[in-house]
Amino acid sequence: MAVVLQVLITGLAAGAGYGLIAIAFSLIYRLTGVVHFALGELIGLAVFVMLYAAAGTGPVTATNVSGGRYVLAIAAGLAVTVASGVLVYLLAVRPFTRRAIVLGWIGATTAVAFAVHGYLAAAFTRPAYFFPDPIPFDRLGHAGVLQLGGGVSVSIRSFYVIAVGLALAWLAAWILGRTRVGHALQAIAEEPAGARAVGLPVERLRTAAFAAAGAIAAVAAIVEAPAAPVSAQTGSFLAVKGLVAALLVRFGSPWRALAAGLGVGVVEAGVASLHIGPLRLGPAYRDWIPLALVVVFVALVRTGRVDPDVE
Repeated sequence: MAVVLQVLITGLAAGAGYGLIAIAFSLIYRLTGVVHFALGELIGLAVFVMLYAAAGTGPVTATNVSGGRYVLAIAAGLAVTVASGVLVYLLAVRPFTRRAIVLGWIGATTAVAFAVHGYLAAAFTRPAYFFPDPIPFDRLGHAGVLQLGGGVSVSIRSFYVIAVGLALAWLAAWILGRTRVGHALQAIAEEPAGARAVGLPVERLRTAAFAAAGAIAAVAAIVEAPAAPVSAQTGSFLAVKGLVAALLVRFGSPWRALAAGLGVGVVEAGVASLHIGPLRLGPAYRDWIPLALVVVFVALVRTGRVDPDVE
């Protein structure tokens, strides 16, 4: 039972990060009909912009960067990813969505992803970098670890990641459901021509949606990067998990996207740690088994064996 509880909390913490990214994927798709294939690289870009702003290409630790410099680094990462989200829409998406060329925006956003990834790999050549946590969780509990009894020990940071995921899902749902901007965005998504006819600023609001996705990418970078050493591949790996979660709920509401991310995290942690009778998988299977399950799920939806209505 203790192992199950530990796996559950660890999985929820990892899944909350995937849920953040799934929310961004879902919002963009629901509002524009576009899958943001460059989103993962924006997460990686945010991480390395913050690292560079904090200490250049040298090593970054919790002791060699002042608090003020750290705040500026986070602000720089947020600004760059928001601006990048806007540019992705203006240069790689809008020219093709206006002419309804689906393969155009797919190719363009994929090209942006490869370009950003190539730049990061060339500029930051060490195998891995350390991104210090903006909140000193290591000063809490037993060096950042909480003992729950029965041999269960979890990172205090896990609860922070879960809380951030819940807060972002609530904020996104509130904006979409309770504000004029949210109602306008949903009207544009449902009937773009009608939205233009009544005078809604369609292009401006769609640009704002991509800017918001960039902001979420920065938040995901801040939340997820301190959990493990980072490299040019970090953003891509996180984005795949987030896209998996978004696909599971067919790019549904923010709450559904977060719940799917939590589910992916728990399955991943269970595969890595739990044993069912003679079945022992382990960490080597934690990445590809959740992906395989999603492929099966999508196949079942396409054949009508699973109800696709998740709204």
